Amino acid sequence: MNRSFATFSLAWAIFCLINSSDAGRAFEQLRQQDCGVLPNTTITQRLHSRIYGGKPSFLMTQPWMAFIYIPNNLETCRCGGSLISQRFVLTAAHCYEMCPKPSELRVRLGEFDLNSSTDCITFGYKRICAPPVEEFAIERWIIHEGFNVFTPGYDIALVRLDQIVVFKDHIRPICLPLTEDLQAYTSVIGNPYKAVGWGLTENGISSIILMEVEIDTDRCPNGEDSSFLCANGNDVDTCRGDSGGPLVMSRNYFGTSGNVQYGVTSSGHTECGAGRGASYMNVSSFMPWIIAKLEAFP
Repeated sequence: MNRSFATFSLAWAIFCLINSSDAGRAFEQLRQQDCGVLPNTTITQRLHSRIYGGKPSFLMTQPWMAFIYIPNNLETCRCGGSLISQRFVLTAAHCYEMCPKPSELRVRLGEFDLNSSTDCITFGYKRICAPPVEEFAIERWIIHEGFNVFTPGYDIALVRLDQIVVFKDHIRPICLPLTEDLQAYTSVIGNPYKAVGWGLTENGISSIILMEVEIDTDRCPNGEDSSFLCANGNDVDTCRGDSGGPLVMSRNYFGTSGNVQYGVTSSGHTECGAGRGASYMNVSSFMPWIIAKLEAFP
């Protein structure tokens, strides 16, 4: 039995288990939480520096974004992630496995400007500020069992925070593709997504401001299976430092509009934007694993 078929069979078995009458607690919690929605705000001003080929995000318009880092050392280990519930952040497995001191990693929520504990922008003549960022210790890393630093794939992990997160305007969870209709969206090549992160910009330096970019998916160049999403990387791209961050698209989510996470940034390149596009883990393919772990570690 080949590895891909065995993995699919295991995933399907887990999927059936979590949707049985004896399980599904995590599924229902994800479905019922107020996810993927933005706070009511009149902020429309964008800053004008230019993730590669991208632009600064609005203040408080990516409230699910997590910054994973070592305090007082922003360059050694830095990754993105996404808040998916009151206790869990979704990110890339290599953010833990390739960090020299993973036990020192922390998670910031509500972050926008890495140099400021309270993020503000000027809108007209008015100074508008988000509530202070919140920092959490990490209680547990849950790495996908198939991940290997020497081979591509399975680059996905869950971070269990040491405290329950209280949702606020600037800290909210992202929606996940829970249904077959939502999951089918990733099978179409060329669909546009929004990627977000604090990675390298086109100037070759790591951004201190949260950046965003529109990315179209493309066929994966090396024949990767459906657990991957790929982008062409010609003009815009995620880059080194964006790892673990979300690939998002607004969709109809149980009758209302919500931002849904479809990808986790897995790999980028130092030479970004030169046709060497990043690859992403397809969240739809990993939903059985995600829900099973949320069930196992409530």
